[in-house]
This record gives sequence, C-alpha cells and structure tokens, in this order.
Amino acid sequence: MPILPYGDKTPKISEDAYISPQATIVGDVEISKGANVWPGAVIRGDLASVRIGENSCVQDSVVIHAHSEDNPAIIGNYSVISTASVLHGVYVGDSTVIGEGCVIFDGATLGEGVMIAPGSIIPANIVIPPRSLNSGVPASQIREISKEEVEKQQMKAETISQVFKKMKHWQRSI
Repeated sequence: MPILPYGDKTPKISEDAYISPQATIVGDVEISKGANVWPGAVIRGDLASVRIGENSCVQDSVVIHAHSEDNPAIIGNYSVISTASVLHGVYVGDSTVIGEGCVIFDGATLGEGVMIAPGSIIPANIVIPPRSLNSGVPASQIREISKEEVEKQQMKAETISQVFKKMKHWQRSI
C-alpha cells in the first residue's frame, strides 16, 4: 500500500485501523483506531491536513483532499463515505453517511448524523444542519432524521469496522 510522505509530513495511522493494500495515503493524514480505507481510495494531505475519525469508513475509490490550510478535510467518528465519492476540504460530523458518488466541495460543513443521498453534490461553503437527509444537484434538505436513524448509521460504521478488524487479523495469519 502506498503510504507516502509529503515534505516533512508522514501519514499517521492507528495500529487498529485497516488500510487496503490498494489505497494511497499521502502527507499530513491521520487515521484513527477502527477506521478503514478500502481499495482504490486516495487520501491526500499534501496541501492541507486530513483527519479520519474512529471507526469511520472510506470505501472503494473515494478521494479525500484539502486544497488549502483554511479548509482541512475532517471526517468525524463513525462516519461512512461511500464508494466513488469526492470530498475536498470538508468537515463531516460524527455518524454521517455520504452516499455513493457524491461530490462535496471546499468549506462545506456537514453536521452530526447527516445523510447525503447517492449522487448528490454539495457546493462550496454550504452548512448542512445536523440530523438531516439531503439529496440532489445541488443538494437540498429533504427531511429531518430521527435519533434512531442516527444510531443505525453509527451501528453501520461499527459493523463495517468489525469486518475489517477480522480481515486485518486474517492478513497477518497468511
């Protein structure tokens, strides 16, 4: 797996995280315990920092990058970034689910427990309120999300984390 320094910054990855051998991690990136990064994902901390919270999931072919130090990319705990999404300099709150193929631009802020429907686009500097379902191009709020739905989102991230903990264990035994 390419884990590459950029300048004087080297990725910091928890021993309890799972990083696919086909993922690329560059520069000022921190990945917390229980987090998992799937094949084809690219996480670039070359121009600004990227932080991935505990038990968060970065699925296949996701790109996370930050264009300026004013807008680092911060992914909270228990969040799921689904396949082929692109995030540039965003803040993603805890227990958030971003659907497949979403694009989220610089300076966007997603509150805790947000759901973004697949294929949605979040323009730059937009603030998405906590516990809301958003969809469209550009995305707009569809409805509020219940506390129970947020708990299910967190459980989804925990379940995925457990799968990758087992995979990491199996890889060591091969």
